[in-house]
Amino acid sequence: MDIPSWKIHEKWCEALGIRKEVCLKVNRIIDSPPHDSVDRLLKWGWARELFESGELNMPIGAIGRDDYYKVTSKLAEITNKFGQEGVKATLSHVALNRIAELVELGFDKEGIRKKLIEADLMKYIPEYDQAFADVFHEVKPSESKIKRRKKFEELARSEVYGVFYTRGRLFPAVPGLVYVKSKIKKEETFMLSGVSMLMRLRGEE
Repeated sequence: MDIPSWKIHEKWCEALGIRKEVCLKVNRIIDSPPHDSVDRLLKWGWARELFESGELNMPIGAIGRDDYYKVTSKLAEITNKFGQEGVKATLSHVALNRIAELVELGFDKEGIRKKLIEADLMKYIPEYDQAFADVFHEVKPSESKIKRRKKFEELARSEVYGVFYTRGRLFPAVPGLVYVKSKIKKEETFMLSGVSMLMRLRGEE
């Protein structure tokens, strides 16, 4: 089952005044493979700005990465078929997914509210307290995800700078270090190539 369930997505999509059939169709588009790619891309300012303005109505070229085309094709399909209704339905879906993600990471209701405001997503959740209660009914904090979040925050505080490039992917310093450490723990072998990395821990020159 997708979490939050489509039942919750549809409830709060319709609360924005969007037609039920649009809510249903947009949910299907967003949750079709690659799953959650729309959520990832909408975190990038340029994509969200184009999408919210309704100007992202045709897919952007691959630019060397096939996932760009796949994701922008989804967004273009939504704006072409449903216009601003589709934009609102999509961002309502993203906002509810974000609540679920943050619940699993151990954030409380007010902490999540703050993050939604920072991300300018609160306007897509008409009644936050009830929406939070609906999501929390289906999603609970995850001890393993909370542990990973705290480890990530610990690394971020340790002043790690640079980038990792491995397996055709470029990682900022902290996510890159987390990724590499996870592979080492699994005893996987892989190559780090073109690495530009400077690690400076507190108390070290």
